[in-house]
Amino acid sequence: MKYILDHWALILLSALSILLVMLILDTSWPVAYVYVVSTPSGAEVFDGDGFVWTTPARIPVQHDGLIVTVSHSDRVPVDTLLLPEMSKEPVLVSLPYRFQVTISSEPSGASVVLDGSFSGHTPLHVNIDEPGIHHLNLTLENLIVVEGSFTLLANDPDSFHYVLPRLHPGEMVLIPPEACISVDIQQPYLMARYEVTNSEFCEYLRILEPVPTVDTTNRWGRTDTIEDLFPGDYPLPFFIGNAGEWAIQYGFENYPVAGLTFRAAEEYCVWLTSQDSAGISYRLPTEEEWYAAAMAGSGGPWPWGSRRPDGNLLNLSDRNEVLLRRHPSLDDGYSHSAPVGSFLYNNWGLYDMAGNVWEYCKPFHPDSAVVARGGSWLSSMDDCRCEARMYPDTVLGFPYIGFRIAASIGLQE
Repeated sequence: MKYILDHWALILLSALSILLVMLILDTSWPVAYVYVVSTPSGAEVFDGDGFVWTTPARIPVQHDGLIVTVSHSDRVPVDTLLLPEMSKEPVLVSLPYRFQVTISSEPSGASVVLDGSFSGHTPLHVNIDEPGIHHLNLTLENLIVVEGSFTLLANDPDSFHYVLPRLHPGEMVLIPPEACISVDIQQPYLMARYEVTNSEFCEYLRILEPVPTVDTTNRWGRTDTIEDLFPGDYPLPFFIGNAGEWAIQYGFENYPVAGLTFRAAEEYCVWLTSQDSAGISYRLPTEEEWYAAAMAGSGGPWPWGSRRPDGNLLNLSDRNEVLLRRHPSLDDGYSHSAPVGSFLYNNWGLYDMAGNVWEYCKPFHPDSAVVARGGSWLSSMDDCRCEARMYPDTVLGFPYIGFRIAASIGLQE
């Protein structure tokens, strides 16, 4: 009996010895305590196994170290490796700033793409983890795009507000002064999305001359009215139809009106104003207004940006244009002008701000020279830059010059 008890005592002693050795060798058993502090203080430290400490904290560390995540509500989380040898001195973990940014717009509801990723709609509150320059695009009504950037340096909440162009009835865009970059615009104004077409101008012709009568003493049997409005020796799409009123050659209704004098363009705007009952005063755009609308908040030099022009972007002097063929390697599909809106609009939804036909602009002073902007189907790509201009003879008409309308709101001129 005594032999059996001694035998089991020996077995138990051996088991306890083995367990003690295992506990000593077990790597999960803490071999050191590392003192962790953080800036700011009060951060939470997670070890991945459900244990949480709040800094400053003494954290047990095994032989092979411990990976922890240090986080704070208004800072960027940081992962770090704690090793037993770090127990001699406190370990400082600095948490980077998390920038709080508010992006708003007028009108609200614009979609925001921040640094290439969709972030939501204005008004928008976002947290940004990286300092420095950040880029954003704001899109309104699937047409109006504003490209911008801002810089984050200090850990103070930042707010950025953008006043956006927006669509207006009558195929126009309302452009606020705040959206006009590097241009001194004092008042909001309207800009037509399209150049004035033959069809639109024909309505004016029918009012101006309800019963046209061909004068055989004029060139090609024109009327005196047509001679006055279109003094150039160029074919026109207008003719007297079977109903005894002005009509347009089939297929040319949506082409830009061209060949008219500067005065004729201004008189069309006066007539259009007389037809409006909403207090809108139609006119030609000033050079500054035209340039701001063409640039559309971008860096230029063309209305779509810096991409070199090709036949998909505008109508210019290409292989189809037989007079000059300035760019025989390009093909825009048209030998002369193109129907308005045939090419992609710019960031603010405006078509043909480069190419198609030059567009008359209103001089800043009555005695100033009249300027046309935007280039035409007869122009080089450099003449289609936003800053390009030409000075036409205002008493003549040219088949490469037309116009688009602008407007003042609630202001009769």
